[in-house]
Amino acid sequence: MRNEDLLFISTNRFSALPTRKQRFAKHFREIGFRILFVEPPATYFALLKNRSEFLKSLGSYKNGVKQVENSFFVATTPPWLPFFKKNLFINRMDNNILTSYFQKLFDKIHFIPQITWSYMPFLPYSLEKIYSKKIYDCVDDHSAYPGLLNPNIVDILEKKTVQLSDVVITTNKVLKNKLKRYDAKKDIETIGNGVDWKLFSSPLLNSSHIKIKKRIIYVGAIAEWFDQGIIKKIAKSLPDWELLLIGPISVNASSLAKYKNITFQGKLLQKDIAPLLAESACAIIPFKVNRLTKNIDPLKIYEYLAAGVPVVSTPVGGLQQFKTEVEISNDADKFVNKIVRLTKYDSIEKRIARSKIVKKHSWENKYKEIDRILEKLKE
Repeated sequence: MRNEDLLFISTNRFSALPTRKQRFAKHFREIGFRILFVEPPATYFALLKNRSEFLKSLGSYKNGVKQVENSFFVATTPPWLPFFKKNLFINRMDNNILTSYFQKLFDKIHFIPQITWSYMPFLPYSLEKIYSKKIYDCVDDHSAYPGLLNPNIVDILEKKTVQLSDVVITTNKVLKNKLKRYDAKKDIETIGNGVDWKLFSSPLLNSSHIKIKKRIIYVGAIAEWFDQGIIKKIAKSLPDWELLLIGPISVNASSLAKYKNITFQGKLLQKDIAPLLAESACAIIPFKVNRLTKNIDPLKIYEYLAAGVPVVSTPVGGLQQFKTEVEISNDADKFVNKIVRLTKYDSIEKRIARSKIVKKHSWENKYKEIDRILEKLKE
């Protein structure tokens, strides 16, 4: 067991649905680290876009650092100035604010980070003032996101972040090749996403009988990259099928509400999602195909397959390893046809086979990979 402090800089809130970030942070605590989990900030510009979300972030910041578990602290950074992804001068100002804030946090809980594990590519000027080993875990092509950013500025910041880091991790080879251009000598590891295999496979493997419903299911955010056109096509073509959409909505999806066979479920806990997946006829990933989605490694594909469900997706990143298990099309008509064909010829035996294929991607196996990296830092 260790007796060290680990600063964990996340791009997700600790209370959000568990992703790679919360799972890795909790694992570090379990192997003996004391964790300071830093949540992402809001910007003052966000006040104009989403006042409630801004106030929630501001409230979390004002509440200060909280101990949520033994040896596990959570804090939210103060609001940042807008345009920190577009302007280097503003970015340095925000980095200076963050550097001062980090020091206050460290003093308050007597925290001396030996390791900094970060998902943020925007903080190199703050990171360089933290005297610890640094690991940058890159799970997205950050300069490909929509919104208030300049891709060139984001790439400059990420390049410096890579060069500052002792180890860099990516979820796929495309991201690895991009980051390798920033520093050819850098040690870059590839560790894909994982799945709570026991949770998602349990309804399939531990039930004597599963009643498959005429349901097509999607789990995840309904955001800019979500192709509403494909959803409309499915709803029109398969009017006697339910389309169950689970997850937060951050775009205008009102045009989908007119379809009687589309159900918006909102956010659910994973323990509630698992049985819904198991009894669904098909799961989908209807993403627009662009630079951002080509470079992702979607968590949902692991969860879908662990539940045994047939999957149809647009050609997004991370699916190459499952090309025999997933049907892929970027054409709405063909997308529907694949759903019909897959569900027609599906069976419990095929579902069990799909589930067993992704067992090797369990989070427990991913923890072994990051433990190896932590041991490597000692050398």
